[in-house]
Amino acid sequence: MNTTRQITSATRIAAVIGSPVVQSLSPVIHNAIFEALKVDWIYVAFNVQPQRVEDALTAMTVLGIGGFSVTMPHKNAVAQIVGRQGEVDQVVQVTNSANTVVLRSDQSLWATNTDGQGCCNALEEAMKSSIKDQRAVVLGAGGTASAVAYELVQRGASDVAIINRTPQRAQDLVARIGLKARVVVSNEISNTISDARIIVNTTPVGFGAEQGSFVSPVDISLIKSSHVVLDAVYKPLTTGLLLAAQKVGATVVDGLSMLVHQAALQQQHWIGQTGDTALMRDCALAHLSRTK
Repeated sequence: MNTTRQITSATRIAAVIGSPVVQSLSPVIHNAIFEALKVDWIYVAFNVQPQRVEDALTAMTVLGIGGFSVTMPHKNAVAQIVGRQGEVDQVVQVTNSANTVVLRSDQSLWATNTDGQGCCNALEEAMKSSIKDQRAVVLGAGGTASAVAYELVQRGASDVAIINRTPQRAQDLVARIGLKARVVVSNEISNTISDARIIVNTTPVGFGAEQGSFVSPVDISLIKSSHVVLDAVYKPLTTGLLLAAQKVGATVVDGLSMLVHQAALQQQHWIGQTGDTALMRDCALAHLSRTK
């Protein structure tokens, strides 16, 4: 990146809010695109404690911050607050999860969630085919899982099976999404995974684990070569789940692929242009190699 870039009073700010955010790659990938597209924006990270989320959204309007990315644990809170104070789209209404906030020209807030679209774009890129009529398993039932499951249904997946440690949370998710979504109980997990084409892990299991370990949210012996496996975790880049999938010849999609695809959609909402996902990935990988 050009370190002599001029920052002026006209420069627009976008930021990721979460707690913690020190590990976030979002500043690296978004700033790479802002510079490549020669737009007068800069992207930073704000560590926001859960009790201060509403304050952060107020600050967005007071300070004229153009866009927020929202990460754990604030996606549900942001959906609720913006829903009361501004406007949210259908995916946020259904999933109660927001990962993107836009400050509109009238100073009102609008929120969406690009996690599901980003995940599905990454999957279809790797599959070289459509998700339509495919059977999918989503591991987890939190904010990211909600957006992913919603988008899988929207793209015509024939079955979206939710596996979660807490069945009630999975049932709540299925009640909101409906249609092809369903909850999987423990004695159905093996057959459900065996019958699926797509497996998406949205849980934090494996995050921060030692590279090469087999820490996984699901029994790795269930993974077959016919599966397409995406893990939303990107530290380490090759998680235990993806390592197991690689070993049996499955198609693997790392969390960085999902990250850059959802980021490209955020850029479209903020600046009206979609960034190059390959450029974002290259910049992220270069950053990770320098910070090992």
